[in-house]
Amino acid sequence: MLTAEPAGGPGVVAGLDVDVGRAVHTLTKALDYVGVDDKSHGRRVGLLCHRIAHALGWSKDRRHHVLLAGMLHDCGVSSTAVHQKLVDEVEWKDAEQHCIRGDLFLSSFAPFEGYAAAVRHHHTRWEHLPEALDPSTREHANLIFLADRLDVIYAAFVLENPYHLVLLNRDKLIGELREYVGTLFCETLFSALEEAAKKDSFWLELRDEYLDDAIFEVLSSEDYRISLGFDEIEALGELTSQIVDAKSPFTHYHSLRVADLAYSLAGLVGYDQHTMRLLRIAGLLHDVGKLRTPDEILEKPGALTAEELAQIHSHPLDSKRVLWAIFPNTPIAKWASEHHEKLDGSGYPFGWSAEQIDLPTRILCIADIFQALCQKRPYRERLSVESVLKIMDKMADAEQIDLQVYAVLKDNRVPLYQIAIKEGAS
Repeated sequence: MLTAEPAGGPGVVAGLDVDVGRAVHTLTKALDYVGVDDKSHGRRVGLLCHRIAHALGWSKDRRHHVLLAGMLHDCGVSSTAVHQKLVDEVEWKDAEQHCIRGDLFLSSFAPFEGYAAAVRHHHTRWEHLPEALDPSTREHANLIFLADRLDVIYAAFVLENPYHLVLLNRDKLIGELREYVGTLFCETLFSALEEAAKKDSFWLELRDEYLDDAIFEVLSSEDYRISLGFDEIEALGELTSQIVDAKSPFTHYHSLRVADLAYSLAGLVGYDQHTMRLLRIAGLLHDVGKLRTPDEILEKPGALTAEELAQIHSHPLDSKRVLWAIFPNTPIAKWASEHHEKLDGSGYPFGWSAEQIDLPTRILCIADIFQALCQKRPYRERLSVESVLKIMDKMADAEQIDLQVYAVLKDNRVPLYQIAIKEGAS
């Protein structure tokens, strides 16, 4: 058995404390990666909902609720192709699919369950919303729909024009939605939008340099700070991993299986439960940056071009940016962002050599490689465990992966292979 030192140093404590509002904000930043070139859509929609709700005279609780629901509204969108369709068309015929998926994701995580119904119906016409829905939920869903469509118009405008012109064209931008009042959108909500939009701040706060400050001003309220226990944090990790892995049919359950492999390997190496669970969270979230990778790259059946590889090489840093924000006093972001490093310095994005790569990162690296080779991919079928080990033997011979951790994996190849190829949730 290897000697496993406590991981992460003095910053690691027995429990984790995550603010739900900030967790929603950070998850939304990750979801906004799907837009590739527009990295703030979800956050803008959330803020627009909040500002329109203020014009409606809604209570502080309702304003806070629609801010978070608005930020989470696209959690069912992992595909860049789907995102583009939602941008291109006011009413895309297949929009409901991501609403259903978002409802399922949010319903699976208790702290987010209250936002699920509004997200489920956020592309449903006002005139078609089910009468059985709670009146507040009907308004929340339609407000998200209205804010979402306004933001698409806004984003297209500022992409083509100097920003200050948005203040001179606010009536024109809103006017593009007026024909849909009474059908797509509730008249009362639209009137509140017109009132809110009279303030310059309504538009200026949507700029990236002001957006997060405006959101955090709302989230700073102690009234809405709820701490998550370790079990809930793992559940949040599993929710996020489902969103990431849904990006491609070839990556279904990859993050979950990597997490389970890393957890098992860490236990076999001799780590305590706390470190094992931290490493499992890192495994669940290690590929969150891939939300920014275009679908066609992940699903390409042949070799990637140099340009495509360059795009792939950025995803660990995108993951690090998200995870530092959620788990600032843990090694989770470090481990996740270094899972493509190699002991000989040939990895990416940092090009670390052996002395710079700690043992948990080495475990996560091996878990990721092993699971990816065990999983069916667009360019090949699933490999047998012996075929996988032949490939990894070459990596071991080249001293790219940790020899001791790899020896543990080989000694436990049968049960670990079963973890790697398991379908469905744990």
